[in-house]
Amino acid sequence: MTWLIAGMRNVADVPEAGNFLMLRNHAAFDELLAGRGKHEHVDTLIQMVNMADALARLQLGRDWLPEIQESQNVIYNLASRGLTIKRFVFYGPEIEVIRQILELHDEQLKNCPVRLMEDALKVVNDEHKHKRMRRIKPMEPA
Repeated sequence: MTWLIAGMRNVADVPEAGNFLMLRNHAAFDELLAGRGKHEHVDTLIQMVNMADALARLQLGRDWLPEIQESQNVIYNLASRGLTIKRFVFYGPEIEVIRQILELHDEQLKNCPVRLMEDALKVVNDEHKHKRMRRIKPMEPA
């Protein structure tokens, strides 16, 4: 019975899960904004955007799919530039795109039952397993 009840709780109501995820995502974004971004920070944002996409496809924030796809492109470009110039920095308009998705994902976590998060993790893992995710490569010289 405890397992059933735990699956119905929202992720944000599980302190070691929801709060940790939100703090980790915001910390990664803050490090990038401060110019101290490392590969791990970019990976954290990639994971966040992939989860936001999976949750939206599972009907939690579906109307935000265009913005989520835009944020995926922003993160892809950020990572690709970072591999090329060895420094992860946002261009001006990219900051607001990612800030908006951070806020969306926070709301998703606050309204997401643990069971739905488990389903979203399966979606992301399946995408990765079947190589449906874009591989990030350094930018080609102009």
